[in-house]
Amino acid sequence: MKVLFVCTGNVCRSVMAEFLYNKMSGDRGLSENEARSAGIAAEGYFKTPGGVQRALEERDITSINHTSQLVGRELMGWADIIVPMAKGHFDYLTDEYPEFRKKTTLFAQWTQDGTGDIDDPFRQSDAVYQKCRDRIERGLEKILERHVSQNS
Repeated sequence: MKVLFVCTGNVCRSVMAEFLYNKMSGDRGLSENEARSAGIAAEGYFKTPGGVQRALEERDITSINHTSQLVGRELMGWADIIVPMAKGHFDYLTDEYPEFRKKTTLFAQWTQDGTGDIDDPFRQSDAVYQKCRDRIERGLEKILERHVSQNS
């Protein structure tokens, strides 16, 4: 399953989701899975904050070579599922790209409570990045469970 995670600047939430999804898929032997990420207001010069890198290093993800990229039709067409991290991202994507609405699902739908945005940890403490990472991991578990159950 090809998943596109979308946030604002493509430096925090969607990046963590991309790298965690790819690692979790690999750990489960799901080599056909691939995640990419993009932002609705991304610029190629945006850098991934140290808090993201440290949060991912705690999950043995140490090679974080990422360039922020803007979401667009080509990436959205590539994906089997598009997962915006917040309601504002969902609204933007479904307004700008209505042809992809059916495969766009808000990340919060995969979390335990099924509600709320994945809050942006940008420029906050490492503890906030870790909390964000943990919530993303829980949602990714649900996405992977669905994928495995659909293919068994």
